[in-house]
Amino acid sequence: MKNYPFVAHETYDSDGKIQVLRIIPKGFTHQHKYFELVYVLRGTAIRKMSDDARLPVSAGDYYVSNPLSAHGYEELQDFEVVNCLFLPEYIDQALTDCPSISSLLADRILRFGVPVDIPIADRVFHDTDGAVRRIIKHMEREQTECRTGYMEMLRCYLTQILVYAVRAGETRFPHEAVTKVMEYLKAHYAEALSLDTLSQLVGYTPQYLSSLFSEEVGMSIQMFLQRMRIEEACRLLAQTKLSMAEVAAAVGYQDTRHFSKVFRRYQVISPREYRKTAEAEK
Repeated sequence: MKNYPFVAHETYDSDGKIQVLRIIPKGFTHQHKYFELVYVLRGTAIRKMSDDARLPVSAGDYYVSNPLSAHGYEELQDFEVVNCLFLPEYIDQALTDCPSISSLLADRILRFGVPVDIPIADRVFHDTDGAVRRIIKHMEREQTECRTGYMEMLRCYLTQILVYAVRAGETRFPHEAVTKVMEYLKAHYAEALSLDTLSQLVGYTPQYLSSLFSEEVGMSIQMFLQRMRIEEACRLLAQTKLSMAEVAAAVGYQDTRHFSKVFRRYQVISPREYRKTAEAEK
């Protein structure tokens, strides 16, 4: 964590599993092994991801990124954030090597009770009533003062913010058809899927379903499916000894070259490089 590139001022806990710091980000794309929670204090910017998505962010916005997910900023205007980097085992030791925020939230150990159809990673939420900002202030104070029990207080505050993100995500998925499609994709992501099949599932035209899904979820059906597949591929690469061809097939890609191309689009590095990085971090 001490090599994190944006540090303006920083403090560390005793075991390096969480870090809360105020930073003025620079524009270059980067990635790291930690989950990243960001709260925008002031200014505006365009947040860019490796899948070419560009999301405007401004004061009061907050979002969470998965480990090794490439991201950066452009068009920064008086931009300052509070950045919280954390490892999953900080929340619970049993979550060591948990590959994604959706896996973390769905884990039965935590009792979040998060449905599989609520994607949180990289979605931008807005702190409409200032509740998240107040929690962030508490986190900054706890890490600065280091009073008795501050590590547990930080964990509790972080959990609160994750719950706020989940609730914000729930309110944006009121449509039954969209929920049904996401549940189907979760169960069948490794299969060959078409927009026609999904539209027949819910009784809508392909064009209407595509438009509805993008409006509700903030990304296309294809992008949602690819992110789900790559997320599972990351887990398999980090936690199993399956070959590249076996990993590709397990997440729905019969062509390993195409799998590698899609993987690079989301993670910047190749599947083999990802596996080496994950193994080196253990």
